[in-house]
Amino acid sequence: MTTKTLTHIEVTGIQNYIFGSNNLQQNIGASELVRQVTQDWVANTLNEMGKRHNLRQDEKTREWLPVAAAADDEAEVIYARGGNALILFAGIPDDVAIPFVQQLSLKAIQQARQLSLVVGHCPLNWERDALSQKHVALRQQVALRKQARSGDTPLLGLGVTAACVFTGMPAVKRDRENDDGENGQRISTAIKHKLCATQNGNDRLKRSLPLDTDIVDEFLSDFTLFGDRGEASYIAVVHADGNGMGKRFAALSDAFPRAADNEKYIQQVRLLSQKINEQALHALRETVRFLLDNYDARTDTFGGEVQVPEKNEIRYLPFRPLVFGGDDTTFVCDGRLGLSLAAHYLETLAQTPLPGPKPDSIGDPLYARAGIAVVKNHYPFSRAYELADDLSSSAKKAIKRITANDKGVTIDWHFATGGVILPLAQLRDREYTADNGKSLLMRPVRHDLGQSPPQGSRYWRSWDNFKKLTCEFQENKIWHQRRNKVKALQEALRRGDQAVTLFLNQYDIQDEHGKKQLPEIPGQSPTMMTSGWSGEDCGYFDAIEAIDFFVRLDKKKEAEE
Repeated sequence: MTTKTLTHIEVTGIQNYIFGSNNLQQNIGASELVRQVTQDWVANTLNEMGKRHNLRQDEKTREWLPVAAAADDEAEVIYARGGNALILFAGIPDDVAIPFVQQLSLKAIQQARQLSLVVGHCPLNWERDALSQKHVALRQQVALRKQARSGDTPLLGLGVTAACVFTGMPAVKRDRENDDGENGQRISTAIKHKLCATQNGNDRLKRSLPLDTDIVDEFLSDFTLFGDRGEASYIAVVHADGNGMGKRFAALSDAFPRAADNEKYIQQVRLLSQKINEQALHALRETVRFLLDNYDARTDTFGGEVQVPEKNEIRYLPFRPLVFGGDDTTFVCDGRLGLSLAAHYLETLAQTPLPGPKPDSIGDPLYARAGIAVVKNHYPFSRAYELADDLSSSAKKAIKRITANDKGVTIDWHFATGGVILPLAQLRDREYTADNGKSLLMRPVRHDLGQSPPQGSRYWRSWDNFKKLTCEFQENKIWHQRRNKVKALQEALRRGDQAVTLFLNQYDIQDEHGKKQLPEIPGQSPTMMTSGWSGEDCGYFDAIEAIDFFVRLDKKKEAEE
């Protein structure tokens, strides 16, 4: 009988840890520490313990990647990425697994204060127990531990301590490198650890997403540089998450239900994890390239509108990934670029099918949804991320309603122009309900990925329709630079269909055929064009609201074609 221990390690409270500060340097460092604890530190800890393992360091990216395990390995890493690690140890938990976790936890306390880990162990008989079923049970065990876990109660300080300006915790040093003041800001141990990891995060980003361009020098790393000089600045916080990932891994468990399948199960889980990471990185690289392709040298702008941020003669790309390397991705960019870049990222992500549950089988593409929170650059960043996450959840809920086969890509967004901080549902009830009690929203929308849309009136809520309408209001001579007229239409939509009909007559709005109607929306009835409404649906409010927050990034490609 061969006894082994399956160990699952998960970073918990990631949202608070990474996004709890409006200091982008701290966000970058925190994200890097989350990556390190379940990747670099796993390898380092095993090396320090003298345990044989299957992680090998890539010479180019310097990341530790799992390979096929040798027969005498004492630890086989199945996957280690994105704040999660699954490791198969030799022996019972007390042999290697528990000492390993103790040493890893100590490293986290010493180098990543306030980063929390949840761990589960599951012993198994290798010849008798199905690894896939043990993995399912272990995931459930870890989920229960996360729910039952008590909150941290750190010592807030004594009468002789000074407080950290960011956390209120006892300060341990002054940060002179990242502060323009003479003495530097007082910072706690947790902030010190995050700032110490910032350079590693910057270096990893350069290795993973090399810019290879003369247009800019570096990725942006300061929120205050977003936006055009002398104008109000907005940032877009984009959170994208893969759809149905739990079902994909559950299908793997179902495909390998016996102990005899254990090796195949490991190979397939590892393959799926690696392919998800590869496709997510490819999508990010293509998104960076897409933005650079839309640089206009004549105006020194992206998309003809967004200036290149510059400080101390260093030119920055107005785009910065914060969390990447798996199906869960978060990036920040200039507020006007958020919608276009999110849509392109999701489209690229879904271009290639992932492996299926069986060896050599082909599964669905990596469909994902995204939430985009466009906020002022001094808006509380933790709330901006929370809003983006809520919007991603809203996009997920819309999948069954606006896609033909309950699969696909969906997008939702919110423009927080007023600075009001409320839950998403309250924001929408408060700001997007017409006088007739109906919703003014088209969003969430479906991205058709360049394919023909499904047939049927319920499928009119699409990214293509939204983009077409927004560009119509931005560029058509009827609406272009006639803000009063556009705002009047927006208010008429709030009042209902009769007010829109009156607006069309009052302003004598006519299309190229002389008809008094609004732009066409494919999939909607003619009533929509003459009254702005069709039943419960309002077709134009979202596009009007987006006029100042949407920069079209396909103009250059269309011109070249």
